[in-house]
Amino acid sequence: MRDVSRLLFLLLITVRAFAGGQGFEQTRDLIRRGEFAAAAKACDETLKRRPRDFQVWTLKGIALQGLGRNAESLESFRRALAIQPQFLPALQGAAQLEYQTHDPRGRETLEAILRLRPEPTAHAMLGVLAFERQDCHAALGHFAAAGAAAGDPVIKWQRASCHYRLEQWGEAEAQFRELLALRDDDRVRYNLGLAQLGGGKAADAVATLELLGRGDRPDPDALSLLAAAHEANKQTPEALRALRRAIDLYPREERLYADLATICLEHGALELGREVLEAGAKNVPQSARIQAMLGVLHARAGQAEEAQEAFRRAERLAPDAAFGRVGLAVSLMEVGAFEQAIVLLREQAGRAPGDPRVDLTLARALLQRDTTPEELGEAEALLRRVIGREPGNAAAYALLGKARLRVGDAAAAAAALEKAIGLDPRDGAATYQLMLAYRRLGRSRDAAALQEKARQLVDAERAAEAEAGRYRLFRVPEGRPGQ
Repeated sequence: MRDVSRLLFLLLITVRAFAGGQGFEQTRDLIRRGEFAAAAKACDETLKRRPRDFQVWTLKGIALQGLGRNAESLESFRRALAIQPQFLPALQGAAQLEYQTHDPRGRETLEAILRLRPEPTAHAMLGVLAFERQDCHAALGHFAAAGAAAGDPVIKWQRASCHYRLEQWGEAEAQFRELLALRDDDRVRYNLGLAQLGGGKAADAVATLELLGRGDRPDPDALSLLAAAHEANKQTPEALRALRRAIDLYPREERLYADLATICLEHGALELGREVLEAGAKNVPQSARIQAMLGVLHARAGQAEEAQEAFRRAERLAPDAAFGRVGLAVSLMEVGAFEQAIVLLREQAGRAPGDPRVDLTLARALLQRDTTPEELGEAEALLRRVIGREPGNAAAYALLGKARLRVGDAAAAAAALEKAIGLDPRDGAATYQLMLAYRRLGRSRDAAALQEKARQLVDAERAAEAEAGRYRLFRVPEGRPGQ
């Protein structure tokens, strides 16, 4: 699409189909021979006699483009289109230059071309423009219509990225595989692994990403993703080895400590997780995230004072970030200090209004105690604001259903809870609340079915806990090599 000589040749062929005459043919032959200056001069002479000849204005645009005078060339194409808006060669010439220079009128010009006739290249260009404005639905539609014109590796990358963003895992994997077949590139391999992991194909993701973990100094992101793939594939020891290696190579990368601590949390290895994060706090002393995770570990271990102190350190390190104060509020809620938690969260909401994490946690705190009608209204307003910002937030719908159920609005509660379960079918609490809403609505059969589903969710949760305990993680004793 950016090959100027090829474009000029194609434009000349198209112009020939629309125009004729001896002078025209001579000018066209000058352009074909690469005598662009002479062609531009000939066009100027003709335009003195026929200033509204859109065909000659188009030829001048082609000649000026051959001279590299793109701004003047675009102006000539636009002069032609001002006279004849549907002259295809002028539209094509203008579209190419607008596309190359990121001119905002390029989209309109390309759409005008498509109104005249199907044009795969125009679809490909429109797909790229749609990708750049992050409209993946439109981009994929244009790429599909472009056919072979969308075979450029850059477009394949954009196409794959759009499928990934839309969580169309199979299509994203197929596109990244095609790219990898063209060239073995680490970035493509990494994204292929992401698509496979997103699609639940953990074993395939491990096979794809293992190559990125080799070498003396592999990329930390690649090691982190490889560890995630191993963990998803129930290969916890391999996940731990990948993260420990990553930390040895990159001791100042905070996310690596967070990844390793998360695995420790999932497997109940609280002591090991604490030691990992304390090492991280020494190597990355300004990390509020590590301090916040330490607070979570202490809270999980029932160490309320240590948890609150860690959350306070996180807040001091990043006072504008919400996770320190939110973590402290959650810790206070776990020991029944709801009033203190609500005060903290309201202060944070005033400091940074509209943060979904703060709004959701504050609503949860308000609903976990005896709530006045005013506070119930506050909680519902917070939840609706979260839903407005994050329509896929299952927890917000679940809490909204709980709030509606509390005021006796079973129909609205059921609607919100149905949405929550649609987004997260494994939410046992929402399933139980929906069962209560159905009972109040007299939907006995639906309530009985949910009672059985709630039991199945409890069984599944117990099975997951048993699976999480499949590996017992221990701290490596001092003075011995790691195992």
